[in-house]
Amino acid sequence: MNLIQIKDDISNGKNLIFYNKDVYNCYKQLKNDYLCIYFNEPLPVKVRLIESINIISGNRKPSLNRLTIAELRDLLVNRLKYKTLIILFNHFERLTKRSVQAYQYLNSLENIRFICSFNKNFKPEVYSFFRTFDLINEDEYKLKHGRKEINITYTVYAILSVYCFFIYMKAASSLVMATILIGGAWFALIIFRTLMYAGGRS
Repeated sequence: MNLIQIKDDISNGKNLIFYNKDVYNCYKQLKNDYLCIYFNEPLPVKVRLIESINIISGNRKPSLNRLTIAELRDLLVNRLKYKTLIILFNHFERLTKRSVQAYQYLNSLENIRFICSFNKNFKPEVYSFFRTFDLINEDEYKLKHGRKEINITYTVYAILSVYCFFIYMKAASSLVMATILIGGAWFALIIFRTLMYAGGRS
């Protein structure tokens, strides 16, 4: 994506996100024309807010460490006033539920834009924030991960659980049928949930 297109998207109020790119290159291209703040990663969010306030204010105030995230966020907005700020960071996938809340508040303001990148899948609680971005190199992402990538993990878990269910029924053949069915179904559910937990969820 060229610099002209990036500037047009910024002017149109868009957030931009790249797959497997270093947004520091964007920062170098934009910092002379915009008020920009670059982080290699977005965490810890309190430190990032303090750094942002110091950059905007042009000085460092040790007292900022005593402020809460909410207070720092409000102070950043007050210091920014009507200036347009572009926040750039890599490793979008490292965002947590708590940090997303702080960044989403900043994102709700008309004069703050985000340019980010990610290399891995991210947590479900981050997805609502991700949806506010335009994925720039979507073709590259699909080429790497496949357009119709199918996750068969749960199917395998279900098959293994049914298999364990039949093993359980065979082993417990001396019990009353109702007890076997209930106990077997419960056993299969436990196996399924254990495999989900131990195998890792995508």
